[in-house]
Amino acid sequence: MKESKNWLVRLYKKWWFPWLLAGVILRLFLMPTTLHPDLWGHSFSAYFLAYRGEWNLYDTLANLPQSHPLVANFGVRDIFIYPPLAYYTLGFFRILVKPLTDANFIPWLWENLGSIHNYPSLMRHLFLFKLPYLFIDVFLGFVLASFFKETAKKRLAFLLWMFNPVTLFATFMVGQFDVLPTLFAVLALWAAVRGKKIWSMIFLGIGGSYKLFPLLLIPPTAFLLGEKFKERVKLFIVGFLPFLFFIAPFINSKAFRAMTFSPKSQKMLFMGWPLSGAEVVYPFLLFLIVIYLVAYYFQKKKFSLMKNLNIYYLAIFLLTFSVTHYHPQWFLWVTPFLILDWVRNEGKNKLLILILFFSWLVITFLFEPSLSVGLFNPVWPQLDKARGLAEILGKYTDVFQFKSIIRSIFAGTSVFFLSKLFLDKKQDEG
Repeated sequence: MKESKNWLVRLYKKWWFPWLLAGVILRLFLMPTTLHPDLWGHSFSAYFLAYRGEWNLYDTLANLPQSHPLVANFGVRDIFIYPPLAYYTLGFFRILVKPLTDANFIPWLWENLGSIHNYPSLMRHLFLFKLPYLFIDVFLGFVLASFFKETAKKRLAFLLWMFNPVTLFATFMVGQFDVLPTLFAVLALWAAVRGKKIWSMIFLGIGGSYKLFPLLLIPPTAFLLGEKFKERVKLFIVGFLPFLFFIAPFINSKAFRAMTFSPKSQKMLFMGWPLSGAEVVYPFLLFLIVIYLVAYYFQKKKFSLMKNLNIYYLAIFLLTFSVTHYHPQWFLWVTPFLILDWVRNEGKNKLLILILFFSWLVITFLFEPSLSVGLFNPVWPQLDKARGLAEILGKYTDVFQFKSIIRSIFAGTSVFFLSKLFLDKKQDEG
């Protein structure tokens, strides 16, 4: 009994314990009480692996008859638009919680979505569907803390991750799985800092096998980690191998190509500067190439690898959000790297980070109400019909102009922030 009590005392004294406990309790509250329709798309897809044993989701969806309730009531083209590893992982998660769920829940939902709030165990299913994310999310918090040696910085990094609204919103309210590719992007930086070059590239390739964005980080990572041209090429290739491995069995599937490489995966190319009636220059690609070339030609080996890579990761993500009409949950991708900058620089750039965050928050509230107050519809079903902030503001101002102003503030702050980071880097290099 005494040993047990001593163990609890030692646990309580750990620097992370109170923040972990409070963060987990907050997540456990949000998991069953919030719902966004995006969760159903993932759940419908995972059902085919967990309950039907279907390993090729893309052709399975494409070959469903028109009379199938999923096709008739939802359509299948946009149900799942991600690489195969995402499907297998979500299916595996669903297998883990399968004994605690109702096997008829998803088929019932295909035909009765409008009556979802009448389902007696709705909150239990919401909780179980989001439960696997809890362990991944907490692990990511500890990974962020591991970048620092001082206990105070470890605590701050962990605290910022456990209580930042982006994490709570994207993962435990909306129920998106962006935490998975984000984890592997952070692990890539973690491995690079520890001299594990091959693992760093592999982690990026695995992350890109969930959502494509970590693939954008492969070139600067290979350029900064490689000492010579041949090594950089080798690392570049290694980075794409996991992605190619997972998509290889499906590459001949027309359904796979149409779903995974749909227009939604190319949103950053929607913005173009006209050259003629038919040709444009894509600002995203223009500045992305500049970032890649700077990484290739101006890397300094004596410079802190963590700081160096983190700057390039921030540059790529902030560029993406500055020229793209992005989904609010995407902001999770950049959040860990903003936290690393905040902690490492002891809050020197906190004003800029807070401006970016509040711009994201305003943009999020200006989306449809299902991404704000409507998320709590399991508790209060009438919130499904709640008026959104955009509808309210629309009576007094041009909402699209207002949103454009906020996006411009975000883009301008990103440009200044990145310029400052690169100038500080140059001064530190001497």
